[in-house]
Amino acid sequence: MTTATTDTRWTVDLGEPVIHCVSLPGALAAGGSEGTIVVVDLSSSVLLRLRLGDFLLGLAASPDGTRLAAGGGERVAVWDLADGRLLAEHPTQWSSALAWSARSDLLAVGDGKQVRVLDRDGAPRWTSTPLTSTVAGLAFLRRDGRRITAAAYRGVTIFEPDSDRLIEHLLAPGSIAGIAVAPNGRWVVGGSQDATLHGWKVPGGDDFRMSGFPTTVSRLAFESSGRWMACDGGDAVAFWDFSGHGPTGREAVLGDGHRGLITAMAWHPGNARTLVTGDGNGDVMTWVLDTSVRPGERIRPTRARSTGDPIDALAVVDGYHPVTGHRSGAITCGTAS
Repeated sequence: MTTATTDTRWTVDLGEPVIHCVSLPGALAAGGSEGTIVVVDLSSSVLLRLRLGDFLLGLAASPDGTRLAAGGGERVAVWDLADGRLLAEHPTQWSSALAWSARSDLLAVGDGKQVRVLDRDGAPRWTSTPLTSTVAGLAFLRRDGRRITAAAYRGVTIFEPDSDRLIEHLLAPGSIAGIAVAPNGRWVVGGSQDATLHGWKVPGGDDFRMSGFPTTVSRLAFESSGRWMACDGGDAVAFWDFSGHGPTGREAVLGDGHRGLITAMAWHPGNARTLVTGDGNGDVMTWVLDTSVRPGERIRPTRARSTGDPIDALAVVDGYHPVTGHRSGAITCGTAS
């Protein structure tokens, strides 16, 4: 059953299109296309206002909530969120891919065709050999930060910075538009420009391919338990079951209800079966995978909110408050879902 609502707790105007939202403890960081970044708490107070000095491509907060990193066309910057102090700034090539380690001690940054690793204060630690194309996605494969997955043309490369080794190259036929890594490091999945999903079991590289998507698959994420992975599929969201032997031979659970292309998604922290999605029409949907759902089924959202303002960014703050970033410049906090 879907509950339709227009409930909005508050709205803050960034003054430029909002393209990134990331969750912080009791707050949210939102970044605009021109490089303006604000940190807003749940009462709508703007705690910090930061500027990248470049157009914004990527934004990432450390898991402990103490650091914020932003990447652009020509630079990457790291701030201390306690006081907004700029800790480091480095010139880069195209830097849209950023990823923090689980311990918040390392930051992986795409720098054109290379991957750079910085410490938590932005000091350089390691640089990879060049990939075949600009880095399109990054994720740490292990919680200890020892290995990094980097997506580019023709696949995903796994690096081990401490030993300066290329561990494995997971081959794909085209360009990877984004990646997701299972919490246990067992699966790496890439969304491709050719409207497919390509995944690998690691180590070993045993792979699978899912086709039939209407558009490029660029948004994909595992929930915290690692059983379900969600990805965009035009105006539907696809949920893949990675339990047991993985998704090979299984159909996706499809979520129907959006009126426009899905443009943003985020899992509820602490609620492994609840996903929030936003679309180009400004609709926000909440999806719950109950324990009875099976591969191949179709589900409807349990909650829907219409904003009338196209969405390009979304985060779930404090475990249950969905916050959306809009092309109008609005940052909107909805009621708990």
